[in-house]
Amino acid sequence: MNVSNNPHTVYNGAISGQRNMFLSSSLAAIIIGFSKNFKNPLIINTVRIIGLCIFIISISIGLLSNYDFRFYLDKMKGKLPEYIPVDNWYTWSLIIYIYTFVIAAIGLLYFFRNISITKK
Repeated sequence: MNVSNNPHTVYNGAISGQRNMFLSSSLAAIIIGFSKNFKNPLIINTVRIIGLCIFIISISIGLLSNYDFRFYLDKMKGKLPEYIPVDNWYTWSLIIYIYTFVIAAIGLLYFFRNISITKK
């Protein structure tokens, strides 16, 4: 089977995955903040858990798109045209790892501070 190989299409896909991660993590933060508008504690906790689940989905989106992007770059090492800034493209992985760490830390801190600990 003959398949077209366009590095810019792969790059655009990776950037789209990153965008989806940034947007979904922002949505999760908004949902968690919105949970304070409810009066019923069960609904508040349910909405907060939904927000944390979206954080987890956001992390998954980022890591999976990053894995796919790095897989392509590793397989095509030495075969890409010279005008492709491969080293710069690898830098995007670092950005994804940093952002993923930050949102995971925020999600875990929020979980342990507001959901898992029952106030007496």
